[in-house]
Amino acid sequence: MSGKLGRLAVIGVAATLLAAIPPRKLAADESVDLHSPDTAIAVSPPVALPDLALTKLDGGKTSLKAYLGHPVVLNFWATWCVPCVAELPELDKLAAQGVTVLAVSADHTGAAAVKPFLAKHPLTHVTVLLDPGSDAVHQAQVVGFPTTLILDAAGRVRGRLEGPATWSTGAAVVKRLAG
Repeated sequence: MSGKLGRLAVIGVAATLLAAIPPRKLAADESVDLHSPDTAIAVSPPVALPDLALTKLDGGKTSLKAYLGHPVVLNFWATWCVPCVAELPELDKLAAQGVTVLAVSADHTGAAAVKPFLAKHPLTHVTVLLDPGSDAVHQAQVVGFPTTLILDAAGRVRGRLEGPATWSTGAAVVKRLAG
């Protein structure tokens, strides 16, 4: 394989392997360093994402297009990902400030993993969606979790951050990058 197809195949394999890693609990004395959202990398020129097909927690189907029309923070995470779990409350605080935050779980068992997780770690402002087949993960070229994409109103990627961040202070960053 060569070129873009070869690179996408490698990304797809890496994302699939990462999603298969078994869960690990955070030790009582262990903490996760959250980065500043200012470390998000501006994407220039902006990159259009395809209309990602996603699943709602109730099993219904939706797509990225349903949430566009204003800036969107698109976060890819998994219940077994320790940094992801540390970041989710920060994303919920960002969403409480009026920013549309979509948290897309890459757990292969979908709602079977995410619903019990959310019962223990409730999120009140973030929209949680599912990507059990990792199709959206592959299309967005996510190679590690968490990965956050900042989208403009048209769904173009304007910013990218790999790793957990203190999104509770990130509304200005979203506005600056997404316009």
